[in-house]
Amino acid sequence: MTYLSAKKIYPGNWSNALNGWYKNIDANPVDGTNDGSKGGPTSVLATPGYRYFQQRGYVPVTWASGSATASGTYMSVIVPSPYRQDDTRTDITGMVISGSTAQGAYVYRTAISVASGWGDGRVASGVYAPSGQIISFGRNTGTATAATGVAASGVGESVVQANILAAQGASNGAAGIYFSGTVQAFGTDPILTATGAAGVTNTNVSFKATASTLLGVFAKGAVNDTSTSGGIYISDADVAAGRAGYLVVEVCYIRPDDAPGYEDIDAYLTGRTVS
Repeated sequence: MTYLSAKKIYPGNWSNALNGWYKNIDANPVDGTNDGSKGGPTSVLATPGYRYFQQRGYVPVTWASGSATASGTYMSVIVPSPYRQDDTRTDITGMVISGSTAQGAYVYRTAISVASGWGDGRVASGVYAPSGQIISFGRNTGTATAATGVAASGVGESVVQANILAAQGASNGAAGIYFSGTVQAFGTDPILTATGAAGVTNTNVSFKATASTLLGVFAKGAVNDTSTSGGIYISDADVAAGRAGYLVVEVCYIRPDDAPGYEDIDAYLTGRTVS
């Protein structure tokens, strides 16, 4: 479910990475609908008129090769709650960005990496996939249970999609490909570096989200595939030891700020009466 509102801070209060966690609530307890908001993704008004968002999340890979086709073809992203001691503010499963026609969300960065851990015995050394497989972080135009990917060739799609390619992994013989911790990939940068015919292309313009947009991690055969294949998994030894592989993702985007309202001029008005 998409968030209904977002928090806004100013650069002077920006001391940590921004957070994508939110909680929708039932503003009218009698109707049973989540039509209100308690918190929202944090944005910073880094440039006057535009709010910058940075969402990070992860996918835990806890299964072996035998379960890869069932569990490791499409994986929902977990957006962690910053409130670790409050069991009423739990992690969110499913990363979304929200935009509208009037105030679109313009994606300018996506990234994915395989976590390496800190040698504490909790993290698998890497993840595995069948030969030729890629690990793709990008848009899901379907659902969490019936995922549909998007080809990277569309307008702005290579910006909102980050792909760990098969060539970044090491051959593991008949077992396929091994992607070690610290392997990383990025979407293309929507920054023009040429003019004329070599200038504006599908790959160097931002992706504009005009509605709730779901992002997830896919196992695919190629960047332009829209269906999943194969599957991501960890070694039998890591499964037996209770370790997990982690795919860590990030999406950054901007949205136009709301139009100024009464609260922006109230302090400057004369003849104010407080009842």
